[in-house]
Amino acid sequence: MRADSYWAVCHTHPQAERWALSNLAQQGYEAYLPLMTVTRRDRVLRTMTHRVEVPLFSRYLFVNIQSEQRWTPVRYTSGVHQLLMCDGKPQRLDAAVIAVLRAGEALRAQTPEKPYWAPGVPCRPATGALRGHQAVVLAVDGETARIGVIFLGHLREISVPLHGLVPIAA
Repeated sequence: MRADSYWAVCHTHPQAERWALSNLAQQGYEAYLPLMTVTRRDRVLRTMTHRVEVPLFSRYLFVNIQSEQRWTPVRYTSGVHQLLMCDGKPQRLDAAVIAVLRAGEALRAQTPEKPYWAPGVPCRPATGALRGHQAVVLAVDGETARIGVIFLGHLREISVPLHGLVPIAA
């Protein structure tokens, strides 16, 4: 990533994350859709299960905007509902958050039997105001985890005790 670029958060239409990702790439934007593997029941044979990749944050993806690129076309890309904005400009996201998400791709591709808390692992807070929201572990320090949650149009970083986290399951 170049020093004169930044990451922004795209809010997509329902179930259009991959479509928006493809359309942004066709326009020359670097976009990133963090995925996780979950186990889902077959729609016809209820006793059968499949491992499928789904977006880590439903209806959200990240786009890298270079300084010479205009961000306005991103808003009107097919599949994109809107950019998360702050003071009339795209909300800038810390590049370290994207680095943690990318580093955790291998962990999210697995479906462990018991919770293993490491950076990049998908989770949900079990209690409090953000209970049930999709989140990702950003860092673990002893019995406390720092997690990232998209809430009210911003990526929020909060600290929670490890016992207050629930792994994301199908």
